[in-house]
Amino acid sequence: MIEIIPSILVKTGEELLEKITAIEPYVERTHLDIADGIFVPNMTILGFEEVESLDTNLKIGVHLMVSKPENHIVRWLETPADKFIFHIEATSKAQEVIDAVKETEKSVGIAVNPQTPIAKIEAFIDQVDFVHFMTVEPGFYGGEFVESVVEKIKDFHFYYPDKPIEVDGGITPETALKLTEAGATMLVAGSYIWDSKDREKAIEKLKSPAAI
Repeated sequence: MIEIIPSILVKTGEELLEKITAIEPYVERTHLDIADGIFVPNMTILGFEEVESLDTNLKIGVHLMVSKPENHIVRWLETPADKFIFHIEATSKAQEVIDAVKETEKSVGIAVNPQTPIAKIEAFIDQVDFVHFMTVEPGFYGGEFVESVVEKIKDFHFYYPDKPIEVDGGITPETALKLTEAGATMLVAGSYIWDSKDREKAIEKLKSPAAI
């Protein structure tokens, strides 16, 4: 079963609430992008207080596109968010981040940018709950899909068939089909959902790309 997870990238708490309300009827989970203007050029809400003040049944995953996630994770673990993604490129203390999340009932994934080799995360694959592949350069909605990552995902799935794969960036019915065939089971989609006039239909199209 393919899970479609709408991504949310906002600069204010009001925008966050607006987007949560817009997708709440159609999905069980959302993906909140947090950017610090250092690891990626874009900057979003800080996020802790905004997530704590939300009144929603949606499960919230947090994608930390931030430098030194080890300095952020403890505060995030106090929020209702239940799933965290951090970038291997952003830290020399990946073990510290993984250990912090593992002390809770929450899940942790490690993210790799399009050009980052799998070798960079090999030491941590058995310890994380999933691996998060970026198919665009992180930081903004609407980045260009990097086709070569599909092969990287195929290779990863071959060597680690039991490790869940989440993919983020440039998700459309066409790319969704390629990615699910490569082994992905979780697709994080932004522009395709938010630019659609019918968000429910857009989510359904991504969920069953082979039927489109």
